[in-house]
Order: sequence, then C-alpha cells, then structure tokens
Amino acid sequence: MGLFSAFSKQRQPRGFSLQHRYYDEKKAKMESLRQARKGERSKDSELRREQLREAWSSKRSTNVKSESKRSPLVWILIAVVVAYIVFKVLPAMLVMSEIAST
Repeated sequence: MGLFSAFSKQRQPRGFSLQHRYYDEKKAKMESLRQARKGERSKDSELRREQLREAWSSKRSTNVKSESKRSPLVWILIAVVVAYIVFKVLPAMLVMSEIAST
C-alpha cells in the first residue's frame, strides 16, 4: 500500500506569478501605507488631476494659437501677390492691348 499511496498523491500545479520588471512591491506598499497614514492620498490624486487639466488646457490653447499665427501670414502673402499683379502685370497687359488695337 505504501507504494500505491506514493503514486496517488498528485503534485499541486505551480501557480503563475508575473512580476513586473521595475516594480518593487514592498516599496509600493510602504509608500501607500505612509500616504494613508498622513492622509495625503486625496491631496496627491487632486494634484494629479489638476496637473492633467493644466496640461490638456495648454495643449488646446497652443493649437488655437498656432492656427491664428499662420492665418495672418497667409493673408499677407495673398495681399502681396495681388499687389504684384495689380501694379506689374495689369499695366503691362493694358499697354499690350493698346499696342494691339492700334
């Protein structure tokens, strides 16, 4: 019977434990306990939320500013092209049409 009982006992399967590469569990637990003891958890989360809001608002405002900076440059370029056409090309065309009509 002793031989049979040795074979009937099955080994328990090993559990799967995934450990992240740069994660220190003890340090994280100690830090969370320290923060909970001091009551800083709510302050820390509020600080993170505020920083996110500021970052998002700054990104939104820079996109609007960059578009508004480009717009005047485009209008200035169009005005220069129109002025060139009016003062250089149009008089030359008028002179050529007078020559052709006579």
